[in-house]
Amino acid sequence: MRISSKIMAENIKYNLAKQSNLLMDSQTKIATGKQINRISDDSNGMEKVLNYRTTLAKIDQYQENITDAKTRSEYTETVLEQINEAIDEAKGIADGADTDNREALALQISSIKDQLLGLANTTYNGNYLFHGHLTDTAPFEYDALSGGYIYVDDADPGSHADTSVMIGEGTQVSFNADGSEIFADAAGTVNVFDVLDDLEAALYADDDAAIETAVAPLEAVSEQVELVRAQNAGVYKRLESSEEHWTTFGNAVEDMRSNVEDADVTSAALDLQLQKASYEVLLQVAADVIQPTLIDFL
Repeated sequence: MRISSKIMAENIKYNLAKQSNLLMDSQTKIATGKQINRISDDSNGMEKVLNYRTTLAKIDQYQENITDAKTRSEYTETVLEQINEAIDEAKGIADGADTDNREALALQISSIKDQLLGLANTTYNGNYLFHGHLTDTAPFEYDALSGGYIYVDDADPGSHADTSVMIGEGTQVSFNADGSEIFADAAGTVNVFDVLDDLEAALYADDDAAIETAVAPLEAVSEQVELVRAQNAGVYKRLESSEEHWTTFGNAVEDMRSNVEDADVTSAALDLQLQKASYEVLLQVAADVIQPTLIDFL
């Protein structure tokens, strides 16, 4: 069978294009650091890579949620600690009020009440910390009818449920964010602001019995705050455990992704040199073959 010049030229053209593609692939691997850059490189491998990336994206979101939740938990603990200190200070005044300076003590109770109001209406990232899902309104405000500070309730009984954070597939942690529970006794019958109002009035009136009456409810509220702090500590410990889990799992998934997708740079560099040498040889062969063929044709 006679091989025509056209067939030879087409064959050389095909081999040049093939070698050029191989060279380009090697250059791409070096440039991107990846051995899979398009689905045609390895369809099965690309599917695995996409699944790994999806998993890693979820892990990143969980880790972000956990980091934010830990910060919130730490901040909440700081606020609750200050609340407890203020309540203990008021309880100390009621438990041993100086009979010679009760007007000054009444002013001190008023100051403690203002401090507690500020803490009760604390915001975190622009949202009220102790108002459940009603994060855009202050949980406590002055009520002209009762003459004291009350918890701003809502018609929806579920609106003050715990604030939850997603830390895993179908897994959440919850923070007690209901101010009506935190600033009251366990039964929810004692409002700390009402107790402080009564204590302040009793101090001004120099009423020993009324002053002493404030000790027990303040102790009850203090115990409730301690309970919430214990719950918050438990949540924080769980967050730390989840963070450690996702860090370990995320590293494992990243290693699997890297093994499939990332290129061995040393191997890729050697392959690039090989493809360049092959391409140059093919060019030289093409020049040697095509030139006399064209001359013979002419």
